[in-house]
Amino acid sequence: MKYLLLLAFYLILWPFKSMAQDDNAGERAKLFAAVKNSMDDSTKMMNLLGLGYNVYAGSKPDSAIYYYDMAYVIANRLKNKTGLLRYYACYGDVLSSRSKNFEAITMALKAVALAETTNNDHFKGAVYNNIAGCYTDASDIEKAYAYYLKAIAAYERLDDKRHLAAVYANVLGIFSSIGHSPEKALQYGLKSIEVSRSVKDQNVLAEALVNTSSVYINLGKLNKALALLTEAKAISEKKNDKITLLTELVGFNKIFVLQGRYDDLKKYTDRIVVLSKETGNDRTMADAEYYLGLYAFFNKDYPAAAGHLKKSISISRETKAVSVEEEAYSALGDVELLMGNFAAYHNSRNLEDSVRAKLHADQILINTQELETKYNVAKKEVEISNLNKEKQIQALTLQTRTIYIVILTCALAVLIVFTWLIRNNSIRKEKLLINERELKEQQIQILKKEKELLSTQALMEGQEAERSRLAKDLHDGLGGILTGTKYSLSSMKQNMIISADNAAAFEKTMNMLDQSISELRRVAHNMMPESLLKLSLNDAIEDYCHQIATSGALKVTYQSFDIDKLTANEAVKIAVYRIVQELINNVVKHAGAKTAIVQITLKEAILGITVEDDGKGFELANLSFAEGMGYKNLKSRVDFLKGNIDVKSERGKGTSVLIQLPV
Repeated sequence: MKYLLLLAFYLILWPFKSMAQDDNAGERAKLFAAVKNSMDDSTKMMNLLGLGYNVYAGSKPDSAIYYYDMAYVIANRLKNKTGLLRYYACYGDVLSSRSKNFEAITMALKAVALAETTNNDHFKGAVYNNIAGCYTDASDIEKAYAYYLKAIAAYERLDDKRHLAAVYANVLGIFSSIGHSPEKALQYGLKSIEVSRSVKDQNVLAEALVNTSSVYINLGKLNKALALLTEAKAISEKKNDKITLLTELVGFNKIFVLQGRYDDLKKYTDRIVVLSKETGNDRTMADAEYYLGLYAFFNKDYPAAAGHLKKSISISRETKAVSVEEEAYSALGDVELLMGNFAAYHNSRNLEDSVRAKLHADQILINTQELETKYNVAKKEVEISNLNKEKQIQALTLQTRTIYIVILTCALAVLIVFTWLIRNNSIRKEKLLINERELKEQQIQILKKEKELLSTQALMEGQEAERSRLAKDLHDGLGGILTGTKYSLSSMKQNMIISADNAAAFEKTMNMLDQSISELRRVAHNMMPESLLKLSLNDAIEDYCHQIATSGALKVTYQSFDIDKLTANEAVKIAVYRIVQELINNVVKHAGAKTAIVQITLKEAILGITVEDDGKGFELANLSFAEGMGYKNLKSRVDFLKGNIDVKSERGKGTSVLIQLPV
């Protein structure tokens, strides 16, 4: 979503430029006349900014910049902070619309520096919101969130609920767009809804309702999502906003599919078709054909389902709706399989994999571009900081020269005082330089550590995402094929007459196929265990230890104390599960042990993980397994969680590993 730009500060809001574009000759003539007839420079400055923003910013940005620059000359000469702040905001908006994120951030930083020289929370709230929007466009979510919090604090001090609602909606947007922290997104969504209702701002309310419903869908709270979408739909219908209404109807259909309400799905889809044709929105026509295909599939009208799904795929390709195309291929494969078109089924699955691979490649490209953007933004901030330091040095140099001239004109009696001042100033500068050097060294070390932690986090998230993707592909793709093959062979056997020897060979083949399916499920489960997704961390680890013991590879005893009180997020729980998994794997592969004990305790916000075995042990001075990827992965996860590892082992006396993690 595009962030809501705040330009008004404590003055009256200008009309939205979407209502007064360059084709409005009357509005343009009115603003030109206002500029020409301005009685003083301050009025002319504001009229020039209004002319650029209301008339040209949306259609002729170069012309808008021309009038902004004219206003800036006046504002700079008058040292008018209101005009300067408006100039930075308007100019930054043009730069942002052209995807010039670095230049937009430069303008926003100037506005921040100016606003912070005042005690005006109206100024500060607006510029903090706008620079947060610039960082959002630059994909630097961390800095965007930090500045949105500053904007919220400023407007809370003013009890300015109208602007608070807009900022809350912006924060909801950034967390919804990245797909992380659904609880935090929900928190801001509910705030935005509450405040926009209190100030009766229907525009912000509608946006907050739709975005918050998406969060509820992701959290599986479908009834709450339905309630919000129903309210948003009523607002859109009252305003006759067909574009927003289409988005809301698609949201309803997502819920109906999950609830199995196919009659409602058909009714809303028919409305999507009508509105899509009225608005010329081909993108939602792809959604409509997909849902019509699901409806036909539910009613076992497989030919009709195949026809709708193929139309959805065709429209998705034209509109580049890759996610809809992938879902349509998946559903089409099921339809072809049920109709007995095995070749078409395999073709649909292959095309689904191809689209998914393209989607994955596109996401990698987007992530790469975001990293480059963040790097360039950081580089730009350093350049701005260096320029400010140079200005400060020049100012100090000029001040020192002035002091020298004044002192040299004084009497001889002042010479002693002057000498003392010079010496004292030199000592102070030397101390300042030493302190600055030490501070920079500390900052460098902190940045290095943060970079290492971010790299580790990205690596682990990437590993878990790839594990999940591969497990799904193995289970849904290859598993489905093997299961289908098994059913086909079973059907063939019933219709064939074969000898006893061939029957035995056939049964052996079927057993081998069953073993292949079981092994495939075991591999998929190991890559992304269902227990970790469905159960608590304690139950998931206990289930894993039970599987190891059942397999006969190692007798494992599992003990836990107060682990059910752990309230960490999913990333931490996955990391803990992988740590235990890696430790058990090391015992099985290297220790030659018969039994092992796994103990997990939670005490005073410290999670303790202990794994002991009765294996052959090793010399700690020759920690050979540290050279393998297993130990490196283990160490990376522990470092990411800011924990520590203590290993104790002796030859012939087994090994004990203790890991402590602050949670």
